[in-house]
Amino acid sequence: MQAIIYGIKAHPLALFPDFRRLFAGRVISAVGDKFFAIAIAWWVLTEAGSRSKLHLGLVMAVNVLPVVVFGPLLGTLSDRSDKRRVMLAADAARALLVLALAALLWSGRLNLYWLYSVCFLISGFGPLFESAVAASILRLTSPEKMPQAVAADSSVVQLSNVIGSALGSVLMAVAGVAGAFAFNAAGYLASFAAVMGIKTGLRPEDRPESSFLREFREGLAYTFGNRPLLSLILSFAAFNFFVSPILILIPMIVKFTLKESVTWLAIFEAFFALGSAALAVGLSFKKKYSGIYGWLFASVGLVGLAFGGLYFTANKYAVCALLFAAGAALGGGNTIAITLFQATVPDAMKGRFFSVLTTLAYAVMPLAFMTNGLLAEKFSVGFCLALNAAAVLALSFVVLAIPRVKFKS
Repeated sequence: MQAIIYGIKAHPLALFPDFRRLFAGRVISAVGDKFFAIAIAWWVLTEAGSRSKLHLGLVMAVNVLPVVVFGPLLGTLSDRSDKRRVMLAADAARALLVLALAALLWSGRLNLYWLYSVCFLISGFGPLFESAVAASILRLTSPEKMPQAVAADSSVVQLSNVIGSALGSVLMAVAGVAGAFAFNAAGYLASFAAVMGIKTGLRPEDRPESSFLREFREGLAYTFGNRPLLSLILSFAAFNFFVSPILILIPMIVKFTLKESVTWLAIFEAFFALGSAALAVGLSFKKKYSGIYGWLFASVGLVGLAFGGLYFTANKYAVCALLFAAGAALGGGNTIAITLFQATVPDAMKGRFFSVLTTLAYAVMPLAFMTNGLLAEKFSVGFCLALNAAAVLALSFVVLAIPRVKFKS
């Protein structure tokens, strides 16, 4: 018991008030994001008619396009700017845009074209906010507590997805899709207030005067010139191509395979997030890592096995268990990879590096969403699950063959 109490007291969330403020704001904001995602998916599948599968894939593609198009530029902007101001600007802009989307729905003027346009703008501020967060973690904590802080930060989305998924169907039943949009805007405002309370200085380090374009090129040169880092990033991009479609396949499983209501969509999303959150939270108490590439191999392989299991079952409770396992594997692999990057990338380069990382990892997602939307229409949801499962299992062995990033645990 004393060891548990000591572990809690020594946790970064207990030791660093500013990190705790950022964490709390991100959790609330991400809960709203989950409400938003569930509401959009169900609205599209309900309102888009016979081509709803394709339109869901397109909407999800639109949500990640800004990351691909603007990510590296926004990462450079983050490195050159006060990270606190960057996060505040991103939260304020997203809150206003989500409220605009809610107003369109309330007025009866929301259609697919408005949805595509506003979602694109909302997503455009995501990489700006996330690159600022990634570049701030070490400053808000300490080098000794950094691995635990990364794990805690990685658990934000998963914890929020659990809460958001569990409550999503209830909120939609009470307030409707527009209510979910309004709640998301309130979440961004809560994150804004939390970031306002951060007292740690997050201004860029003093360095010789340099142009925006030069620093942008330096970020690209660092990432593409480091072969082990680049190999790992490209492996994760390939992995993402076959894993990200689960975001549109889960709603399709509920709507077309099981023919269930939005309640089961929320339940499945909750189990997927709960698995990821459980492992990420557990890793936030782990001080050191060893055998990182073995961990990554195991996590990727487990995702492939879980996806394969989804192909063979239509039992709702088995689906819950398989999604929990897939989520746990994804949460563990993501946490370990980000810890590796945080420990090896220079602090002054982190905003640019993480924006390039996100861009390369997300660049495959629009094509993945559209491809799976078309395949689900032409063949079946099960066909997509089997194809992605086989590809992920094959990719797990690639992780063992790529050049290794040197890492001191």
